[in-house]
Amino acid sequence: MDVRLQRALDRWHLSEPRPLMGDAGARQYVRVAHPQVGTALVVLHPLDTAEKIDDSYFEFRALQAYLDPLLRVPTILQSHDEDRCLLVEDLGDTTLERRLVEHPEEEMDWAQKAGYLLATLAGPLTLGAPGHTFFMSRAFDQAKFEFEWDYCRQNFFEDFLQKEPPRWLDRMMEEVHASLETRARFFVHRDFHVRNLMVHGDRLVAIDFQDARRGAATYDLASLLYDAYWDWSREAGRALVEPLQHELGWSHDALAEELNLSALQRSLKALGTFGHQLVHKKKAHFASAVPRTLRHLRGHFQRMNHQDGVLTSEHLLRLAEDRLLKG
Repeated sequence: MDVRLQRALDRWHLSEPRPLMGDAGARQYVRVAHPQVGTALVVLHPLDTAEKIDDSYFEFRALQAYLDPLLRVPTILQSHDEDRCLLVEDLGDTTLERRLVEHPEEEMDWAQKAGYLLATLAGPLTLGAPGHTFFMSRAFDQAKFEFEWDYCRQNFFEDFLQKEPPRWLDRMMEEVHASLETRARFFVHRDFHVRNLMVHGDRLVAIDFQDARRGAATYDLASLLYDAYWDWSREAGRALVEPLQHELGWSHDALAEELNLSALQRSLKALGTFGHQLVHKKKAHFASAVPRTLRHLRGHFQRMNHQDGVLTSEHLLRLAEDRLLKG
């Protein structure tokens, strides 16, 4: 047992630790019995190393305090800074993905609630964020975009597909990144999808927000609308879009133009993550996300009338499906 977990059990009088499957990050999650609230989660954040200072623990705490008045986020019950250890509210196991799979007839209701959250992120939470805060000081800039594109090239194209991306895509992404950098004026969650939204009663609770930063208004919408884990109906898609469009006061064409750019960058970034998780971490539960994301990628190019992109996406989809079948 991790010594930090043992100290948490002793310190807060917890028992019956049960490790949970984590996300794509380095945090560890353990469900425990709590003497007052029934169950809770111990979250162990990475410690600093000689090579790297890891601030994710403190960033989570700061962002939780900022978001909590306007956005439902997990309640922190206890904390221990030295161990980078949190005791947080147990929200159960029902992600929005799981709820939609089990109750697809509820899709419109949840889409409307998620749409409200998207408008809250781009509206009040953007307007209320002091410019000097760490999460508004870091942004989706050229350096960040280049890192994510290089990560996709390495982990998805070279390691997973064992194929180089086309040169025209390199040039295109340079233009996309330059345009999106000028639009980075809004608070974005940065990983807003159906596995990072928990269903708790009749409300959605946002988790995994510690990487929030300044980005384009449509970034979180692109992440959820073109979700790697769920295909929204056309009607539900409109329910996601409309609250944000109303909050921004943008025309349909203006929103669609930026959304295509955000969606293209986000989908490629996600493919890099899935390639890494499948090849290097051997996490098979990301497998189904690859074909869906490539179909989204094809759709982005179709909306942009980019025929080379459409044909390339179809080719990549065939390669990926073959790679997944071979294991």
